Amino acid sequence: MDALVVHMRTGFTAADTEPTILAECQRLADAAAMEIEAYCEISLTTQTITAHTFAEAGELISLPVGPLAPGSTVTVNGTAFTGTVEGGRYPRLTLPEDMSGALTISYEAGYGTDPADVPDDLKLAVMDQASGIFDYRGDDTKRPHLTPAASRIAARYRRVAV
Repeated sequence: MDALVVHMRTGFTAADTEPTILAECQRLADAAAMEIEAYCEISLTTQTITAHTFAEAGELISLPVGPLAPGSTVTVNGTAFTGTVEGGRYPRLTLPEDMSGALTISYEAGYGTDPADVPDDLKLAVMDQASGIFDYRGDDTKRPHLTPAASRIAARYRRVAV
């Protein structure tokens, strides 16, 4: 929290900041993290993702949110998935030949349960975005956007599609 409060240029440190200001800094950081997650289609900390799709047997399905959390179990229609699962930042699964139709896929995505598990550059992107929200709070002339630094960092994690 101290790094966030200092990065936001509040003029305080976490130790000498009122609880209401700390709470506001945390709300801004949470909003910034959600913006980064949405832009990159990733989960920073572990959360359960449920996706609905229609697929054919043998089809390769890109899961909508990455990375696949460490130790995550993928379920399809409520049953543990036994086909091929590719983890990593952009998880995918290959359906077995006996599975097709309407599917509900559930899995855990994220870098870990602790915010310390998030890569340092993404933490910096969240802090910079929170600072941008703090700096332009109440300014109706600025349209919402990622800050330039947050945008550059987040672009490295964004999925490229053709």
